Amino acid sequence: MEASYPIKKGHNPPKPVPSPPSPVKPPTVCNNYYSCPKSSTCCCLYQYGSYCLAWGCCPLEAATCCDDDYSCCPHDYPVCNVNAGTCLMSKDNPLGVEALKRTPAEFHWALDEEGKKSSA
Repeated sequence: MEASYPIKKGHNPPKPVPSPPSPVKPPTVCNNYYSCPKSSTCCCLYQYGSYCLAWGCCPLEAATCCDDDYSCCPHDYPVCNVNAGTCLMSKDNPLGVEALKRTPAEFHWALDEEGKKSSA
C-alpha cells in the first residue's frame, strides 16, 4: 500500500544567503575638529565672526538650534521659546514640547574631509 500524500524524493533546498548587514551610520561631523553622535545635530556654541569655535550636540536629527546656545528643538517644533524652555510648532501656536539640552561635541585633533581621523 502506498502513502496518500506526496513523499519527498530529493534533497532540501539550499539555505538562503544571509542579507548583508545594514550600513553603520557615521557620526555627525560638525567641522574638521568636532563631531557629534550619529543621528544628532551639530549646534554652534560659540561663534567668532563666521567661524564656530565650540560645538554642541542636539540628540535629534535635523533639529533647530536655539539662540540661547544651550537648547535645541525637534524639526517638527522648530520655534524656540528660550524664556519658557519650550519648542513650538509655530510662533502663534500654544502647543509645544520641552526643549532639549545640548551636550558637548567630541573633539578630534584633525579629521579629513570624510570625517575620519587623519594620520597626520
